[in-house]
Amino acid sequence: MQNKSAYYLNLGNKYLNLNNVDLAIKNYLLALEEDPENFLIYHNLGVSYLIKNEPKLAFENFKKSIENGFKTVETYYYYLKAAFDCGNYEECLRVKANENFFIDMNLIKIKAAMKLNKYNLALEILEQLKMNGFSSQELNLMEKIINLRNI
Repeated sequence: MQNKSAYYLNLGNKYLNLNNVDLAIKNYLLALEEDPENFLIYHNLGVSYLIKNEPKLAFENFKKSIENGFKTVETYYYYLKAAFDCGNYEECLRVKANENFFIDMNLIKIKAAMKLNKYNLALEILEQLKMNGFSSQELNLMEKIINLRNI
């Protein structure tokens, strides 16, 4: 029933654009009933759950989206963000930072490494960002924290 699925997916997208996340989710779930392997539905559900601050549900949906073949740079970024937000720090370290979200993804990876007390890894990632010319107050603060932990 691709037609019904597309109808619900489009309706969900319209509700999401209107910031009615609950109705968007309801329609995405109806779309999934019709087409349970549609990676775009899982991706959009993940976005909706991130907006609702439900990182575990967001993580599960981004994971299904990727497993079903939707491997966009945006999906991986949101997957990493959801993994961090739900405390799945080991998974954060497994995700490769992509070019489009290189800085943001690596900042998340540094925080994940610090949460796991892997300060040497956090420092490696931090140094990579600095070598790429990135500098910020947040990065400087992270570096100070890492250096204090590595004493």
